[in-house]
Amino acid sequence: MPLQEKDKKLEIINFVSETNDSEVINAIHDLLADHTESTDFWDELSPDQRSKIEEGLRDIEKGKVVSHKDVKAKYGI
Repeated sequence: MPLQEKDKKLEIINFVSETNDSEVINAIHDLLADHTESTDFWDELSPDQRSKIEEGLRDIEKGKVVSHKDVKAKYGI
């Protein structure tokens, strides 16, 4: 029988409280820290990556696009 969410939480709490494995503790800590951060992905991009995305968006606004169908036809896909 699958564990209910409440049971899973209790199992995790028990496991963490009983382990002395610092690698496991650190991995769980890092996972939770990454999960709870509300950092916008945009803030993680380099200036060059941001510039390229903005350039692509300007191209779309100007109609400088090629359809997926046309690209597939061009390359015989």
